Amino acid sequence: PYGLHTIIYGETGVGKSMLAEQMYRFSIELGIREEDSPFVTFNCADYANNPQLLMGHIFGVEKGAYTGADRSSAGLLEIANGGILFLDEIHRLSPEGQEMLFTFIDKGIFKRMGQSAKELSSQVLIIGATTEDPQSTLLDTFNRRIPMTIRIPPLRERSLVERIELIKHFFR
Repeated sequence: PYGLHTIIYGETGVGKSMLAEQMYRFSIELGIREEDSPFVTFNCADYANNPQLLMGHIFGVEKGAYTGADRSSAGLLEIANGGILFLDEIHRLSPEGQEMLFTFIDKGIFKRMGQSAKELSSQVLIIGATTEDPQSTLLDTFNRRIPMTIRIPPLRERSLVERIELIKHFFR
């Protein structure tokens, strides 16, 4: 009733982010989500060299979870509650991060980093985007939890008719 978790993949520039935004707008048009429901975008590549910080952004952090965590902070799963979390470059998420995310997908619950007992819940649709083939870059256990995979082909693979229609659309 709230949509299907989705992975969108294709080369850089094919429109993965645009499709995710259109999926969000469509869910509002259908009345699945409220007009003011959040659409939160996060690029996992920005923190790919620091997996702990990357997971802290997504799941939140409890004070003292690691050196420098001087206060508790909500993660994107809390911020996006009732809406959509768009994770660009999702293949940059570590295997541990993927496991934590698929636990959330399975049960709708998660823990902030540094939280041992208290579980939080959130209703968030996950849309991930990647330039890599999800079957070769994401864990099998993660892929099994994503019921929809969409490949957007580059322009060179599209027919002349499709290219002309796209050009007309962008001019409009």
